[in-house]
Amino acid sequence: MSLSRKIAQNTAIQVGGKMIGTVLSLIAAGFVLRHLGDSGFGRYTTIVSFLQIFGTVADFGLYIVLLKKISTVEQGTRSKLVNTIFTLRVLSAVVFLGSAPLIAWIISLSHPLYGGEVLWGILLTTLFFFFISMNQLLSAIFQKFLRTDWIAVGELIGKSVLLVTTIVVVFSGWGLIPIMLTLVVSSGANFFTQFIASRKYIKLGFHLNTQHVKEVFREAWPIALSIGLVLLYFKGDTVLLTFFENDQVVGWYGAPYKILEVMVTFPAMFAGLALPVMTKAWHDKDTERFKRTLQKSFDAMVIIAIPLIVGTWMVAPFIMQVLAGDAFKNSVVVLNILIIPTAAIFLGTLFGYLVVSLNKQKSMIWGYGFVAVTSFLAYLVVIPRFSMIGAAWVTTYSEIAVMIIAMWITLHTSKIKLKYNMVWKAIIGSFGMFFGLMIVGVLSFQLTGDDFFGLRFESFTTFSAMHLAIDVPVAIISYILVMIVLKAVTKKEMKELLSLKS
Repeated sequence: MSLSRKIAQNTAIQVGGKMIGTVLSLIAAGFVLRHLGDSGFGRYTTIVSFLQIFGTVADFGLYIVLLKKISTVEQGTRSKLVNTIFTLRVLSAVVFLGSAPLIAWIISLSHPLYGGEVLWGILLTTLFFFFISMNQLLSAIFQKFLRTDWIAVGELIGKSVLLVTTIVVVFSGWGLIPIMLTLVVSSGANFFTQFIASRKYIKLGFHLNTQHVKEVFREAWPIALSIGLVLLYFKGDTVLLTFFENDQVVGWYGAPYKILEVMVTFPAMFAGLALPVMTKAWHDKDTERFKRTLQKSFDAMVIIAIPLIVGTWMVAPFIMQVLAGDAFKNSVVVLNILIIPTAAIFLGTLFGYLVVSLNKQKSMIWGYGFVAVTSFLAYLVVIPRFSMIGAAWVTTYSEIAVMIIAMWITLHTSKIKLKYNMVWKAIIGSFGMFFGLMIVGVLSFQLTGDDFFGLRFESFTTFSAMHLAIDVPVAIISYILVMIVLKAVTKKEMKELLSLKS
């Protein structure tokens, strides 16, 4: 099998697995949201957001360094490098995640929200983030050997376990702590699946090579510092909100985040697949291949990100109603705002990874530092005054700013000029999708109340589900039709895609 065909098949498998995993995650999220309610989900959000800070810091930039170096390191030293980074990752996870419950306990002495059930939840859920940390590292190994099918298998097993255990907890009437345990069990199932599969390619073990440790830290510290700065704006909103608002408001803010966090796994997956290719092209001074891959990657992100905004604006009330129910009506406006930075993350992730590929981590620190400081100060000003709405708009500013900075560094360093034809085509295509959904809306609301094409439903949830069942296919079809008319994707590219030869 040719290399290009193998890459295409790996991409198709991982995308397919990710799509199925996304559906399972959203179903599980719906059960959790409805079971815990707004206040209970507020405590859930507090636990997860607090631990995300420590889990992200524990990464210390090791995943991106491994993803980059595993593509260029000689085969004879590959095992030592991987095991050195694996050992460093375990140590950092134990240190940082292990300190989270202690810090939460100290905060609980003066802030009641972090005591009791939340404190026990933080203690338990550290294992969830430990397994996530290990899974991320294993994915770099599978990407190197073009066996991302194992990533898909591990994720599907994990998401299936999550859904099953969540259903058991919900129908048993158990509370928050068992819900947090479902996260631990599912991520553990994912980890052990991938760990066993990885032994065919590299036998992981504890090992520290002094030379590799120096090399890794030399490349990782700018990324680690950048990650620390990113945390100020990425999770500063939710964590600060817990100090100014009650569980209910935190739950309203956390519900859209739960949905959007599922979506942003796609750009991370895509960038993870593209980074080794572009890193090697840059390393080999193959400028033409680097430019071609960057342009294709940029176009792919744009094609998804722009209609994502418009489509969400059109159906946000139905999404929140189906997934969360009546208790989360106030989350609709937050979802409409946060979908903008979510779309920015699609491009920001791609260019953020490329900054590392081009060895410009240190340059990016200044960008992260500027955004982190300005965003954190803005959170302190707007959250006490405008609560979750203010927090959402500051998050929008921060993600767009980071995207622009990373994009500028990448293009300035590589001396590549991107073509932006796809941006305008995606905007026009999104207008086509907008009008398609408007037509459905006008036809469905010809009758008043909860009528839908002449049908009357007893609950708004059923009505919303039926609306989504019609709206989503209409949105996709109308968008694709306009893009075909605009020749955004040629017939040749469609054939290559369908035959997995691209």
